[in-house]
Amino acid sequence: METLKEVVMNVARVAFLVLCLCACSSTKPATITPDPPAAAPSARVSVPLPGEWTTWSHEKKKDYMKATVVLAEKGLWANYDPVRFANLTCKNCHGSGVADGTYRMPNPDLPKWPGGADAFRELKERNPKALWFMQQVVVPVTARLIGVKEFDFASHTGFSCFQCHVRG
Repeated sequence: METLKEVVMNVARVAFLVLCLCACSSTKPATITPDPPAAAPSARVSVPLPGEWTTWSHEKKKDYMKATVVLAEKGLWANYDPVRFANLTCKNCHGSGVADGTYRMPNPDLPKWPGGADAFRELKERNPKALWFMQQVVVPVTARLIGVKEFDFASHTGFSCFQCHVRG
């Protein structure tokens, strides 16, 4: 019998696969539109190979984010909280970096995250669903989408909370 965690991860994997397949199709559902309105990506961009993300130009990253990452993240976040994240946009993750065109990360507009064992314990007690979602869904899926290693607790390396949240 599968645990709840296994079921949710399997659902997330299937949702991610469906979103990727939709992103690769020649037509998109009418309900998915960029917000704010933007020009279509200049070319389809394939998933970056491990380590390749840092070598991509700003324009290539932007095209890939619009064509692939936004669609995948919309599905993840809508499954997490369909009301709050019904219309996920670039601004949800990149904040004021969208307006100035930098799309900087980590984003100072997101909640600050102190990190460390005490902060994780507190979040686990206060909002275990959010902690589980970030650690088990957002971090690994986003890391794979941009071709980077996901966070490894043993070595403290890889894609972590602090690629999106500033320390605070």
